[in-house]
Amino acid sequence: MTEAAQPSEFNEGLRLFDSPHLWTLFLCLLAIVCVPLIGRCLSLQNRRRAVWALVVFAIAQELVDYGNRASFRGLNLTQDLPLHICNYSLAIAAVGLATRNRFCFELAYLVGFTAGLQALLTPDLTDLYNLTEYIVYFIHHGLIILFALWNIVVDRMVTRHGAVWRTFLFLNLMILPVAVVNWLVDANYMYLSGKPNVDNPLVFGEWPWYIVNVEVIGLLLLIVANVPMLLLRRRNTR
Repeated sequence: MTEAAQPSEFNEGLRLFDSPHLWTLFLCLLAIVCVPLIGRCLSLQNRRRAVWALVVFAIAQELVDYGNRASFRGLNLTQDLPLHICNYSLAIAAVGLATRNRFCFELAYLVGFTAGLQALLTPDLTDLYNLTEYIVYFIHHGLIILFALWNIVVDRMVTRHGAVWRTFLFLNLMILPVAVVNWLVDANYMYLSGKPNVDNPLVFGEWPWYIVNVEVIGLLLLIVANVPMLLLRRRNTR
């Protein structure tokens, strides 16, 4: 099991829903709502340009993130492989944005509006060591939601029948290879080795029981997140 993250001078001053957190959430919400609405007003050619600009921006913020980690504390296999749910979900969301692939969109939407939203509301503040890491963290998780919302608002996409179960199965299939990596490098990707250090009432219990709790609650959240899609599908059918 990995050691707990050591506090830094920066993150010791952070609190959930303090002024910086609230302002950051406001700016994330503004971008998440406004960018797809602007995209809907663009011509088809300009929409494609905007899509690729967003993909490039997503890649750029990842490069900034890893560059900041490398310069601040150095990169290592224990902390810096892109194996948390929101790490690979952003890559999948970017593919869904660029190609309008149905599965990628469904996973981005369901993960974004469940895990991604919770990551924005209840981040592990002890894992954010400087201002750059703080900013990029929120950009990363906000982009997953933004990309999925673009697919909905601009591309008029909705989830298909069985989307919840496909997403749930995919996330569970990821557990085995990620667990092997955790064992090999003594890491905690997908929080399989220890629960995240977050102030979230939905994450409770000790290892390994909190994993069972997260599985059950996560499935319920996926079902709830899919309700608006069911309503949209019904409206489109009519």
